[in-house]
Amino acid sequence: MSLINPWYWNKINLFDHVSPEGRQALLQRAERRDYRRGEHVFRANDVANRVFFLESGLIRIYHLAPKGSITIFWFCVPGDLFGAGGLAGAGEQSVSGQAVERSVVFSMSRSAFEEVLQAHPRIALNVIKLLSARLRLACDSLADKASQKVETRLARMLLRLAQNWGDVSATGVRFRVNISHQELANMIGASRQTVNKALREYARAGWLAQEGRALVLRDPAGLTALIERMEVAERSTIVKTAVRRPTPTRAVRNAAAPSPSRSPRTARGSRAR
Repeated sequence: MSLINPWYWNKINLFDHVSPEGRQALLQRAERRDYRRGEHVFRANDVANRVFFLESGLIRIYHLAPKGSITIFWFCVPGDLFGAGGLAGAGEQSVSGQAVERSVVFSMSRSAFEEVLQAHPRIALNVIKLLSARLRLACDSLADKASQKVETRLARMLLRLAQNWGDVSATGVRFRVNISHQELANMIGASRQTVNKALREYARAGWLAQEGRALVLRDPAGLTALIERMEVAERSTIVKTAVRRPTPTRAVRNAAAPSPSRSPRTARGSRAR
C-alpha cells in the first residue's frame, strides 16, 4: 500500500544529499539541548535570532490567540528546520514551538547559519525546498478553509500526516505519532465535535480505525476518492451559484418599472374641474 501525494507533503530533511562534512560543519556550530514533553523551545514574541533543527522527537508549532483559541500549523519531525523568525530576519517569533515528546534540538545564531549556507550550497538548496513546501502548505490551508467542507479538510490532513508519520503495511498506514481529535480540529480550523463526527463516518466506511491511541488509515485510496468527489461537488455548486440569475423581489420589480404617464384626457379633465 503506497501513498501518492503532492511533493510538498513529503518529508524534507535538512541534510538530504548533504555530505558528512557539511552535516558536521553545521552541528559543530550549533548548541544541543534536550527538551521534556510540554517544554517550549520558544514562544511567540521571543527574540528571533536563532535557527532550530530537530534531531529527534516532535515539536508542535502553534499560535495562541488572545482569547485562548489555538491554531496548530504543523508538527516538526526529525530532520526539520524550524523557527521561521530566525530564518527571515524578523525581530520576534510570531508563533510558539513546544515539545510534544522528549526531543533533541540543535540551535545556532542566524549569522552562523548563513555562513554555513554559503559554505555548503546543498544545505541552502534544501532550505529553499523546505520553505517552498511550507509556503505551498500554507496556501493550501487558506484555500481549503475558504472553499472546502470540514470533511474534505480533515481527509486531506489525515493523508498528509500519514505521508509524514505513517508506517505502511499490508493492512494500512499506522501513525507513529499519537494525535488527539482536538489537535486535528485545531489544525483544520474546526470544532472537536465536528471532527469526531467525521472520524466516526470514516471508520464506518472502513477508511480509518483507532487502535488504542493510534490512528490507522485502512484505505487511503478511499479518503482520496472522497476528496475528489467532494471537490467536484463543491466546484459544481460554485458554478451553479455563479450562473443562476437571482429572482427579483416584488419591490425591486416595482422600483425598476417605468412610472405610468397621465393620459391627456385625465389631465384636461383635471384642469376643467
